[in-house]
Amino acid sequence: MDNGFYMPEKLQEDNFKKIKDLFASESLEDIPHLLISLLEVFGHFKIDIAVTGESGAGKSSLINVFLGLNPDDIGAAPTGAIETTKQATMYQHPNLPHVRLWDLPGMGTPSFTSKSYVKTMNFDLYDMFMVVLSERVRENNLLLIDEIGRRKKPFYVIRTKADNDMRSQRKKSKFSEKHLLDQLRQDCEKYLKEKKLNPQVFLVSAHDTHNYEMEKLTNTFTDEICQLRAKVFSSFLDQMFHGGWIKARNATHHIQQTEKLQVDDITTLQNMYKRTGFGATKVSVVLEALSHFQLDVAVLGETGSGTSTLVNALTRLENETCGAATASISNPAMSPGNPDVRFWDVSGIEAVMDYSMNAMKQGLNCYDFYIILVSDWQKARHIKLAKAVEELRKHYLLVQTKIDCHLQTQTDLCCNETEILDGLRAQYTQELQMSKLSEQQIFLINSLDRSAFDFVGLESALSSDLNTVRTSAFAYYIARIVKEHK
Repeated sequence: MDNGFYMPEKLQEDNFKKIKDLFASESLEDIPHLLISLLEVFGHFKIDIAVTGESGAGKSSLINVFLGLNPDDIGAAPTGAIETTKQATMYQHPNLPHVRLWDLPGMGTPSFTSKSYVKTMNFDLYDMFMVVLSERVRENNLLLIDEIGRRKKPFYVIRTKADNDMRSQRKKSKFSEKHLLDQLRQDCEKYLKEKKLNPQVFLVSAHDTHNYEMEKLTNTFTDEICQLRAKVFSSFLDQMFHGGWIKARNATHHIQQTEKLQVDDITTLQNMYKRTGFGATKVSVVLEALSHFQLDVAVLGETGSGTSTLVNALTRLENETCGAATASISNPAMSPGNPDVRFWDVSGIEAVMDYSMNAMKQGLNCYDFYIILVSDWQKARHIKLAKAVEELRKHYLLVQTKIDCHLQTQTDLCCNETEILDGLRAQYTQELQMSKLSEQQIFLINSLDRSAFDFVGLESALSSDLNTVRTSAFAYYIARIVKEHK
């Protein structure tokens, strides 16, 4: 294991320069604490998305697609031919813990007339809107778009029930699906262009999510919402610190009313600004850099332990495909699902460990997180690695690969697969406890089958842990690069 290899920068050049300039006058000792405190507050910050439109347009069905639920599932938004949503109802996005989706009652019903709707729904509470319409653009849709445009809030226009339009037009002799979709889009965009508005327009079906633009909608939303959240947070700080006492009072009241932050979080931000002057402009630079920050994950294992196969599995590369198994100690693999995470295949660790654990420890320090593969309990190299990582005050996961091969060797035992695996986990847990390791869970996997054994649990734990370590890894990296360029 050569710790002299070149590791690509963890930030893009423009972010790198801005960060260095921003912290040039800050105390090196204060930088990590300042950033961790700030990002912990930002980690609590909620963003609110209003799903609005006429009654019957398919708002609740769209919410359920985002939730990944069927209409009859527990927790699903109620749907039906009659008005089912009587008040604004909040739903937590399942994959974006800081995003709250609000299913607003339908506009244009006896309960919510067009004249009273916007005031009653209090559009000022929301950070973004999804204007849902079906069949055609109506006057009520235009009123909603006007109100959102006047508030200069971002929004999507979502034309639902595209499958119904296809069925009703398919019998025509000169039917063309592409031509019909173009017509539907032009119908939506006509008024927007007149108002010089340029929101994205999506043609979708909540019942046929694989066709049309439902996948494009959900992917676009996931990509853009993080940037919007940072922008809304910075805007709040700008009003609180630079807008005068009236704007500061209103902004603070808004944040508390919507429970985007708790009182303690607001106090932390106020004290930080008084002590360091760390306000909206500087926070915007930090959040922009954080959004591009690359986490480095080392997959550590002895020769033949399966590091390459596991890297391929985690990055969704098949071992037979072009580009697979190319990750190495000098060449990371990128995952489509984790564009800000680099996986490094660090195999053959026994050569360095048996020569010098000190050299091994120095080589490990450039990574942010570790997946340690278990291969030989007698030599217990994984135990030594785990202790070295703990001494670096970093996090790791322990993984036993090729568990399918182990099961094949146990066929003579009068036990079923579950009993054998449970026995293994109990044995491993006992041995880890005897080694006095603080992190004791071990994942039993077959890297060639992502649906088997503990692989799904491994991916879930990895995602959770990487979100946890991102803040501290970023904070200490910033402190280090500022120190190096002082």
